[in-house]
Parts: sequence; structure tokens; C-alpha cells
Amino acid sequence: MRIFRGRSLFAQTAWTLGFGIVLLQLLTLLIIVATVLYPLAERSAEDLAGLIVISAQTYVELPAVTRPAFQESLQADNGLAISLHPEIRTKKPAGHLYGRLLSRALSQRLEQPIPVYRVAGSTQTFWVPIPMGGQRIWVHFDRRRLANSLPIAMIFVITFSTLALVILTTILVRRVLRPLGVLSDALRRSWKAPLPVLPKGGAREFQDLLTVFARMRTRLQAMIDHQSLLLTGISHDLRSPLARLRMAWELLPMTTPEHLRSGMLQDLERMDALLAQSLALGRSMTARVADFDLIVLLREVGQEFVRAGGRWQADLPRRFPFRGDREALRRLFTNVLDNVRCYGGGEARLALHKDVGRWVLQICDRGPGIPDRDLERVFEPFYRLDSARSHSEGSGLGLAIARQLAEAQDMQLRLFNAPQGGLCAELSWSP
Repeated sequence: MRIFRGRSLFAQTAWTLGFGIVLLQLLTLLIIVATVLYPLAERSAEDLAGLIVISAQTYVELPAVTRPAFQESLQADNGLAISLHPEIRTKKPAGHLYGRLLSRALSQRLEQPIPVYRVAGSTQTFWVPIPMGGQRIWVHFDRRRLANSLPIAMIFVITFSTLALVILTTILVRRVLRPLGVLSDALRRSWKAPLPVLPKGGAREFQDLLTVFARMRTRLQAMIDHQSLLLTGISHDLRSPLARLRMAWELLPMTTPEHLRSGMLQDLERMDALLAQSLALGRSMTARVADFDLIVLLREVGQEFVRAGGRWQADLPRRFPFRGDREALRRLFTNVLDNVRCYGGGEARLALHKDVGRWVLQICDRGPGIPDRDLERVFEPFYRLDSARSHSEGSGLGLAIARQLAEAQDMQLRLFNAPQGGLCAELSWSP
């Protein structure tokens, strides 16, 4: 249902149970009204109709001398009053349910329509004209007399029980689903962060889930470590053949054509750069944490970027104490700026600000950008977007290494196309 889309599991469960309880209680109330209250009201109206008819008949048959005593007794014992000339000017047909039931019961007994009037005043009263002995006898009673006829207390019991059930259900749902929040927090944490502790008194299944997650995290970390070790080992072992190839290039006779010598040298340099990036990719999961000034590091990287031919614009504070792996961040910034220099027009614009409780560092260029469908794929190792960037150099590892370096320090790196043009790399982290 659209009403539950995007809501938390607690909200969905609480709303579903609360709506179900209210609906169930309403159905229960309707059933009670139809099978208990309404029949009781009909029976009460029939009894009252019989009492009114008998009282009017008795009043007519009594001598005039004894009528006042009978009226007092009837008022004291049954709450009914009898008069021949009612002191009322305006009267309305009773819209009360009991008034309609009483009118129907009287009509059935006297075999003619008998209306029941409602007179508003300091105390609302009901007036009933009874044709008896060739005259009209007015019987009236206070509306508060009906309180004993209808079990209103049952309605209040159902209302308060519904409210109590909704409150208890909310407490129960929150208690049951609280461990899920802990598990969700565990999934969002870093691989190396300690696992959170489940609330006391939780279900055994949640503890089993946390145990399974811990085992899965250990196995995945071992697989990543083995993969990194394998990649590092292969890259390191290829350095020796590459060194022998460079030595062989230096021993080439002078009669070798220059275009062959320069082509071989370019290939050797590209192989050396690819092996260096592969080694960095394999080692990027290990962070060496220390305290340093992030602004100083950014300025150092910016100077290297300018010496390489780039243009630098930065909106940064004077100081920014930071705790992390300085060399890893240097490599991360260098890879992103190399991407700007090669594909983004050579101009980098930096800005550091805080957004929704997280620090955000943006590095934007003035290049053509990349299609939105490829914003995540460019972080895959060896994936290149030559057709979009119109450049044939590069190994496709720069951004992949940058993201792994960021994730190793609990940071997030993403790309997006700026509205004014160009591509932006956004690095964000919690304080």
C-alpha cells in the first residue's frame, strides 16, 4: 500500500495492528448494539409503553380526589408525570432512538399513531399524548430516566479497552522490533567496528542473526584479505620481469629505429604504472590512523596538481584537524585530481562544508561529465569510459582505488554531474 511506502517497520506494524484493533472493536460494538443493546432498548420501550398506557388508564378511572396522590406516587416510583394540559408551547418529534422505539411500541398497543415529542428546556423531557376515555392524557418524563434503560457503560468499556490495546500493542511492537534497529546499525558500521549489543530480554532469533552476521563478516573480511594478498603478490612478482625488460631495452643497439625504442619505452612505463596501481589496490584495505591537518594535506596535493599543469580553486578553512590514514588520503586525492586533469578540463574547484551532520568535501571539474548510468560503474576496477572522456590513457583503477581507500576509513565517495556542468567527486564522513 502507498500509505506504508517508505515507512519504518515499526510504523508499518504499529499502524497495521492499531487499525486492525480499532476496526475489530468497532465491529464488536456494532455486533453488541445489534444483538444486545438494540433488543434491550426495544424491550425497555415496550415495558415503558405498557407502564404509560396502564398509568393513563388508571388516571382516567380514578376519582378526581385521589388523582393527586396517584400522580405523586407515579412520579416518585416510576419517574412519570401526568397532566391534562401540558404547559409547553413548542414541541418537536423526538429524534432520539429510544423515542422512536417508544412511539412504535405505543402505536402497536393503542393501534393508532402515537407521537413522542421532545421539549428542550433546562432539562430535556419527552411528552407522550395518550388518547384515553375520550380525552388526551399527557404523560411526560425526564430524559435522564433513559440512562438506566441503555447500558452506556458498555460503550465506554469498549472505547477504553480499544485505547489500552493500541497502547499495549505499540509497546510490544517497539520491544520486539528494537533488536532489528541494532542489526541495521551493525550492517551500516565499518567492517572493523565492534558489533553492537542487543537489548536485554530480546528474542533468541535476533541473537542468532547477529551471530550469523558476525561469522559472515569474518569470512568476507578473510576473502578480501586473501584477494588483496593475491593481487599484491602477483603485482610484486611481475616487477622482476618488467625490470629485465627495461634492462633489455637499454641494451638495444643504437641502430634500432627510434619509433620502436620510444614505443617500447611507453609500453614499459604503462606496465610499471599499472603494476603500481595494482599494488595500491591490494594494499588499500589497510589504514594507518594518525592525527594531522587535512587542509595542509589538500594544499600539498594541490601544489602537485598545479605543477602537473592543472588549475586550482579552493574554498577551504585555515585548519581542519583530522584523524585517519594520511598517505591513503593523499593517494585518494591524487587519483581524483588525476581524473580531473586528464578528463575534466584540468581545472579543479574544491569546497568543504557540513551537511546534515556530515562533513562533505567536493572536488568539481569543468569537463563534459559522464552519463548517469555510468556514475557507479566507473568505480569498478579496470572499467574505462574512453568514449565519453575521449582519452586513451589510464588503467581504469584510479577511481576504484580511491573508493576502496575511502571505505577503509569509513568515508563515502560518490560522483555526480553538477547542474552547471562538469563532474563532481564528493567525499563525506561523520565527525
